Amino acid sequence: MKTSRLLLSLLFAYPLFGYADFKDGGDAYINGDYETAANEFIPLAERGDHRAMYALGSMYSAGQGVEKNLKKAYELFYEAAKNGRADAMHKLGLMYEQGTGVKQNNKKALRYYQKSAKLGYSLAQYNFGLMYMNGTGVKQNPVKAYAWLVVAAHQFIYEYASDEHVDIENFKKHKKYYLLLVQQQEKDKILNDITKHLQAIKANMSAADIEQTRQKVIKYSQYRWKHRPVRFKDVPIESDIENLFLPETLY
Repeated sequence: MKTSRLLLSLLFAYPLFGYADFKDGGDAYINGDYETAANEFIPLAERGDHRAMYALGSMYSAGQGVEKNLKKAYELFYEAAKNGRADAMHKLGLMYEQGTGVKQNNKKALRYYQKSAKLGYSLAQYNFGLMYMNGTGVKQNPVKAYAWLVVAAHQFIYEYASDEHVDIENFKKHKKYYLLLVQQQEKDKILNDITKHLQAIKANMSAADIEQTRQKVIKYSQYRWKHRPVRFKDVPIESDIENLFLPETLY
């Protein structure tokens, strides 16, 4: 599987109308100059730039360019989430599920995963599905678990399919390539995990469960990523995952 074009937006997205300082901070981060990146992001975050809030929250959570401060990371993710950032909502879910920087609370984790998942964030859809699969913070529900995991998997697969349009050899020369490759490897691992989970859940499904799952997948398809470039809308989807219950019109 090739490096996903979608990953280009996972760390830093640069709207044309955005602050030049944010791009400077992003470039510094990619080059490993975390202190300079933090110095660029801090005033932007204080001015309410949700991109900087999310980036800076990630840096505080990892201690990159700033002293590690999980409470500060939480506050920044919280403010970014209030601005509608699905990735920040997902981070809040992770913090509550793991008890990192906040008191562990599975029900709050579930709520943040759900909000993020419904905005089309594939990692949140994955974790939300796991919550249903394991009965964490919610009553165990294999049908909902399978359906959310399928939707998450399909989005990952779509990202890979979009790479047919990317000149990988030229992209490898880009200074972001290593960071994106690391993220890609993590997504490969998650997709493999999803496949195993689906196989295990399906093994215990009745015919009625399978039909109910099919309907859930169709329903949850409304929560796909809605900002995909139009030029990729007709990219065909192929998967080795057996019986994803996906109608041809899903995407």
